[in-house]
Amino acid sequence: MQLANIYEEIKASSLQKKIALGSVAILSLVIVIGIILWSQRIDYQILYANLAPEDAGRVIAQLREMNVPHRVGADAIFVPRDRVHGIRLDLAAQGIPQGVAGFELFDEAQIGVTAFVQRVNYIRALQGELARTLRQFREIRQARVHIVIPERTIFAAREKEATASVIVELEPGQVLGHRQIGAISHLVSSSVEGLQPRNVAIVDTLGNLLSGPVGEDVIVDAGLLEHQRAVNRGYEDRIRDMMEGIVGRGNVLVRVAANINFTEIEKTEEIFDPDAIAVRREQRVQEEDRRMAPAGIPGVLANEPGQIPLAAAGMPALSQRQSEDIFFEVSRSVSRVMQPRGAVESISVAVVVNGTHREENGERVFVPRSAAELEMYRGLIKAAIGYDEARGDQIIVESALFEVAIEELPPAEVDYVGIAMSLLKYIIPLFIALLLIFFVIRPLIRMLRSPAKERVMIETEETIPTAPLPTPDITPEKTIRDEVLSAAKKDPKHTSMILKKWMAE
Repeated sequence: MQLANIYEEIKASSLQKKIALGSVAILSLVIVIGIILWSQRIDYQILYANLAPEDAGRVIAQLREMNVPHRVGADAIFVPRDRVHGIRLDLAAQGIPQGVAGFELFDEAQIGVTAFVQRVNYIRALQGELARTLRQFREIRQARVHIVIPERTIFAAREKEATASVIVELEPGQVLGHRQIGAISHLVSSSVEGLQPRNVAIVDTLGNLLSGPVGEDVIVDAGLLEHQRAVNRGYEDRIRDMMEGIVGRGNVLVRVAANINFTEIEKTEEIFDPDAIAVRREQRVQEEDRRMAPAGIPGVLANEPGQIPLAAAGMPALSQRQSEDIFFEVSRSVSRVMQPRGAVESISVAVVVNGTHREENGERVFVPRSAAELEMYRGLIKAAIGYDEARGDQIIVESALFEVAIEELPPAEVDYVGIAMSLLKYIIPLFIALLLIFFVIRPLIRMLRSPAKERVMIETEETIPTAPLPTPDITPEKTIRDEVLSAAKKDPKHTSMILKKWMAE
């Protein structure tokens, strides 16, 4: 019944209102359709970026086969946000993207392959595995490795060494240090039989030769230089932290140059003390011999065989011998001293302290630090670094005016499109709600609550276009009453409906 009443009231409205209501209805329908399309809009997210052309082609072909909506950017492939992880897992299960081929080249058995093809595939697999390993470095985005392994020969004079070249694409703002370059050279050389680190060339995508001599001495020298820099930074940080607590942050400049001895010394000393003599060994020998001496009548008869000697006539013989050996040892001390490398031989420190300012005649006047303050700072620095005048340490502390340079930062790039899209997500629904309220709901409510008098007059004008003009004697109230009565007589059903509506209100 309500719909019938609305239809009748719209039908009884003027042509302008009907046009307005129709326009609002059409606009509302368009807005609703726009909201539906907006809500169903696909939000894309990066699936893969910076892929090789062959890998990008494989990914796109697989996405088309899977009927996945996608977009291709400058160096990235986009898919719906809610399907990114699932698509990555599906592609990974199929071995896409492959990147550089590795030892998976040998996963499938190939029958009838020649030795030359096997050798080429082995080198390709080795190059791919090394490239994958090098991409694990945080500073490296992409890497390619080329290896040349000469064929073996029975002639030693014709034997050639293996060589390799590595090209790396670094991440923005990243630099490879000497230790990392040496590590890459040793990594590649250790992975290839017969390859020496000196035969590995490392180049970046800008054409800069990164590798040089990569022997053990070069790596050690780079490590020692890094150690010296670390020692200097340690002293500088220690002094800066202490001074900034006194003069304030940003009011002190510190530079330290430490002279470090990297010579490794091993010394063996053997010292003899002539004043300290000790008995090392002592030997004494004493001998005594007691025998009877021969006696009797000298001559031939006494010496003849068979004759009995006259023992009683003999006298006993005594023989003694004594010897003594004493061995002395001079005191001796042996010491072995090994002095490790990295000992600090001397330290030179330069410290510049900003002065203070005072107001004079409305202007800021620079006031340098006093001599007493500088002497106090010098004493604190001596205690902080372990100052030793005997080894030639030097400390200079001065006060100077710091020039504060205003650095103009480049204007930050503002993503206006992203900001606009994020705002539209909230503004568009609000705008649509306001349009519906002001141009659909409010006009309908006005029309439904408009006075019945106006509707009756409109109906009278439409049904009685040739009504006679009122005479001057007839009042306006009477004219309206006559018109209402005339309209009620012509359309009693519509009149009763209007009366019921009035009574309901």
